[in-house]
Amino acid sequence: MLFLAACASSNKAVVPEPRASASTSPRVEVVEYGFHPQDPIRVGWGDRGLMAFLELLRGPRGERIAWKRVGPCCGTGMPTELEVFEVSYDGLTTPVSLYLDPNTAGAVHPPNGFSLQGLASRTHPAPEEAPRVIEL
Repeated sequence: MLFLAACASSNKAVVPEPRASASTSPRVEVVEYGFHPQDPIRVGWGDRGLMAFLELLRGPRGERIAWKRVGPCCGTGMPTELEVFEVSYDGLTTPVSLYLDPNTAGAVHPPNGFSLQGLASRTHPAPEEAPRVIEL
């Protein structure tokens, strides 16, 4: 680990100037699924896909989420327009922005720190009893 420490000094002359180094590597930006327009959640199906995804999205322990549509996003040369939603749940200190692509379908999984509730948890009517076979 690298630890940096700074000392306050009234003598500015003793603070060395940063030097450029040939070994300095470029900064690599980590793009997390759903949290950045470069890797949006590709829900597909337009508004219905957006609403279906948000209905299933939960906090990490199954907490229901609250969401607010921020608006369309990204005139950055992206082939499709993304939708940005501000999402929070009880226990999350600051809402997060999620980038959703309503026009392109793809494999959908929950973004880091969230879960998806399966459709199996919905209440379904009991299946009808199979007809009895009468032997003659």
